[in-house]
Amino acid sequence: MIVALPLEPHAMVQLIPLAITAGIELWFLRRLRFGWLVVGMVLAGLLVDWTYLGYTTINERNYDTLSHVLYVDYLIEHLRLPPVDILCTACGHPPLYYAVAALWSKAVLAGGWLPRELGLQWLSLLLSFGFVACALLLLRSFIEDARTFLLAAALVVFWPSSVLNSVRVHNDAMASVLGLAALYFISKWDRRGERRDFRWALLACALAILTKATGYAMAAALLLIAALRLRSPELRRETIRQGIVAVGVVLAAALLPVAMRGPSAPRTLCQRVLGGACFVPDGAFVTNGPINYLMFDVRDFLRDTSSMRHPPAQDYFWNGLAKSSLFGIMPLGKDFEGVQYARLAVLLGVLLLAMVLVCVAAWPLVRPLDWLRYRAIVLGSVCLLTFLAAFRMAIPTPFHEDFRHVFPLLVPFCLVYAKSVERMGSRSALLRSVGVGLGALMIGASAAFFVRMP
Repeated sequence: MIVALPLEPHAMVQLIPLAITAGIELWFLRRLRFGWLVVGMVLAGLLVDWTYLGYTTINERNYDTLSHVLYVDYLIEHLRLPPVDILCTACGHPPLYYAVAALWSKAVLAGGWLPRELGLQWLSLLLSFGFVACALLLLRSFIEDARTFLLAAALVVFWPSSVLNSVRVHNDAMASVLGLAALYFISKWDRRGERRDFRWALLACALAILTKATGYAMAAALLLIAALRLRSPELRRETIRQGIVAVGVVLAAALLPVAMRGPSAPRTLCQRVLGGACFVPDGAFVTNGPINYLMFDVRDFLRDTSSMRHPPAQDYFWNGLAKSSLFGIMPLGKDFEGVQYARLAVLLGVLLLAMVLVCVAAWPLVRPLDWLRYRAIVLGSVCLLTFLAAFRMAIPTPFHEDFRHVFPLLVPFCLVYAKSVERMGSRSALLRSVGVGLGALMIGASAAFFVRMP
């Protein structure tokens, strides 16, 4: 099969980012001692992402792209943070991603050898690999069986929203990497108690806060784990010191962007914490009662194959979260029109529901878990979901129930699914085959949804 690549107008020049990225992935994964099968799987995922890049411009299926590019341009031209206004909603976000994108634009794209739009998408592609690398490390720390690990890893690499987010020019690209890195190191610190893991976890949390407000969820998880560790007398003194340091660093990371803006800093608390998310026109709000967080409409979930759902009478939080985990919240556009893609979209929705049912069905087969081993992953996931639900309650729009805000949750979900298949397989080879088959169908359907023939 020949994969469609972005070869025009300078085919050889535009292949350079692909070759460099592949080389980086190969070197880095081998340094982390992953086998050749895993390396090949990740490189195959890179080809799918690059195929998607070939027919996706910087503005397509993206979130207020112009605002993010304006932020980068303003930093390059004025060397200070831009003012926050309704015309540049992204300008209220913390500066880390935009500072990195500005340096990337000045250094890597100097001389115009590569179109700037493609260059920024390339940065997102590299950050996407950072997310995959963190996911592989986290999965390896919890999965001993090689087949179970490959299933979970392949689901992360080829999940539909993984492809969508791989080339999206947005601060979510960096926030997702840092959020998952924080979850990984928090888990390591909680299980092993090594100071080095705590320092890495705290650094990841601080950098995540300096990237986007979603970083507060991981900071809350870190502080919550510190509070739980206080119950152990032998850990209490050191944990108190670490907790004090963590609170100080988190506060500093939260206040630094405000201080950097000086007189132009947002005045309202909402704008200081959530930035442009506070600028919402009245017509964008949806229903916000208790039923919106307790119900899930299966029929609507499977019937609506578009990524931008026409707001139903009741916009259910779980419907929006599940749908956006597959297709995002923006319209996918003409590239995904036609009966073939409508059927694939329905198939992906059915497979997601089937995978959730497998996790539920396997629950009675699970032996009592080692709570100390898994509690950081569980509490981190709960923090992400709680912060997202609170975000949607405070400003009820479909964009605020989008899975991209909690994208690190994809890894715990794939971990739970692979472990569920492994547990069922210990009882029945047939059940294991069904579970592996569902995962393989999800991977294949996702690849078929995004790969294009020339």
